[in-house]
Amino acid sequence: MKRKFSKRNVLMTSLSAALVASALTPSVISAKSVKEPKLTVKKVTAVNTKTVVVEFNKAVDKKSAVKVNNYSFAKNSGITVTKVTLSGNKALLTIKGVEKRTASFTAALTVSKVKDNKGKVMATTKVNVSFKIAAKAVTLTKVQTLDMNKNGKLDAVTVQFSELVSGVDKADFNVEGYTVTNASSKGLVTTLTLEEQATSDLTAKPAVTFVGEVKDGTGNVVKSIKSTQTTAGFIAVNLGGTSLAFNTEQEFIVNAKLPETFTRPAGSELKFKVLITKDGAPVKNLTFGYLAGYALESKTNSQGIAYVPEVDQVSDLSLTLLKMAEGYPVPFKMKLPSVGNYEIKVELVDHKANDAAVEGASYKYALK
Repeated sequence: MKRKFSKRNVLMTSLSAALVASALTPSVISAKSVKEPKLTVKKVTAVNTKTVVVEFNKAVDKKSAVKVNNYSFAKNSGITVTKVTLSGNKALLTIKGVEKRTASFTAALTVSKVKDNKGKVMATTKVNVSFKIAAKAVTLTKVQTLDMNKNGKLDAVTVQFSELVSGVDKADFNVEGYTVTNASSKGLVTTLTLEEQATSDLTAKPAVTFVGEVKDGTGNVVKSIKSTQTTAGFIAVNLGGTSLAFNTEQEFIVNAKLPETFTRPAGSELKFKVLITKDGAPVKNLTFGYLAGYALESKTNSQGIAYVPEVDQVSDLSLTLLKMAEGYPVPFKMKLPSVGNYEIKVELVDHKANDAAVEGASYKYALK
C-alpha cells in the first residue's frame, strides 16, 4: 500500500534533515574575522626604591622595549630611568631618585613608542606608580664633648641627629652628671651647654639620653631615640672668638677691612697669613681652598702657616675691595685631620718685612 505524505510532513522532514546536517558540519570562520589584541600596559609595580616592573598584555619587540627613553616619570617626581631589561613581556626599569624620599608617594610614568612583536607601536600610556617608603627611625649618629672656653673643663656636648628635626630644647636631653643649661641647633647638630664641674674633666664620657620630644622632617612626633655613648675627644675651632663644633669639614668667612686712607707701602709684598694650630701645635701640610668655589688652594708649612696667595701678592683690586665700608669677605674651606682644639688666625701682613701686620686692618670671622 502506498503511503501518502501531506505537505506539512514533507516540510518537517526537510527541516529535520537540514538541522542534522548543520550539526554534523563543522563551522568554518574566516581568519580575517579574528582581530589581534593591541599592545597595552597590563600592570605597573614598584618592587622597591630601585626597580619598577612594567607588564605588557602580550609579547613585545625587544629593541623598542628596552629603550630607556621610552619610559619617563614626571619631572617633578625627581625619578629617572637609568636602565631597562626585558623578561618575557615584562620590562624591568632600574630607577634612581626615590631613595631621597622620606614618605610614601605616587609618581606618573609615561610609556611610549614600544612595539609589539609584529612591529605595531602601542598608544602612549600614562600610569600612576605608588611607592611605599618605610619610615626611618631618627637616631643619634654621634655625641661629642667640648671645651668651648678652653679652660680644661667640659662645658658642652654636641649631638648629631640622623636627619633634620625640629623643636629641640634643653629639656629633651639628660647628660649624666651635668646640668643642661641651653640647647642650640644648626643643621643636624644640636649643642647642649653644660654647667662646668669644679675640676678638669676632659676625659669624661657622660651618657647622653634623649628624654623629650621632637619632630622629624615630615612633621611626625618622635618620642624615643636610642641613646649613644659619648665619643672621646672634642673639636672646638676658634675663629676670632667664634667656636665651630663637630664637622671635620669646615667652611668659614674672614671679613677683612682696611682703612679708606690705606695705601700700599712702597716695596712691600702683602699677603694673607693663615696660621692653623691644633692643641697649640702647628698643623702641617694641610691643604685648603679659598675664594669663590674654593678653586684656589694653599698649604700650611712645618710651622702651620700658609700664605694667600702663595706665589703672587694681594692685588690692587683686592685692596680696593678691602677698603669698602663693609670690608671684603674671603671664604675658606678645609678638612680637619682629627679631633682636637683648633685655632685659625688670619691676618694681612707684609711678607717682605718679616710678616709685619698691616696697621689698621680688622677682621671678623663667621660660619659660612
